[in-house]
Amino acid sequence: MCFFQSRSRAFSLLILWMAVIFTFSAMPGAVSGSAMPFNQLLERKGAHIFEYLVLFLLAFNAFRLSYSRERSGFQTMLAGTLSLLYAFSDETHQLFVPGREGKISDVGIDAIGIVIGLLIVWIIVKGRQVNNLKVAHIESRKRV
Repeated sequence: MCFFQSRSRAFSLLILWMAVIFTFSAMPGAVSGSAMPFNQLLERKGAHIFEYLVLFLLAFNAFRLSYSRERSGFQTMLAGTLSLLYAFSDETHQLFVPGREGKISDVGIDAIGIVIGLLIVWIIVKGRQVNNLKVAHIESRKRV
């Protein structure tokens, strides 16, 4: 059995990744009045995008294993909603961490990662649909 085909393992990975995000958010930040260098800003915002891209993909996989394949739109919506709600809760959590601040703009950056994940899922689903149509067409031609 493939690791990503087990529902319990998929949800375990999802919860583990949520714990990783929580742990990073709980790290106290350095309080400074100066602006952050551009490369450091890019690195931090890139980390936000990556964290929530992975979160969305793990959530989608867990919900994919929980609902029928015909409900891929529902699975996508559920994964996106969970990821976005977690982004809001993460920024709220940071309000209580010394040296950190919760920003609505960071939720927007997290949403970029979620949208990239959504596009990846959409490309994969559409690619499978095209392949299924090709196989069906080839099989129908063989019968004639």
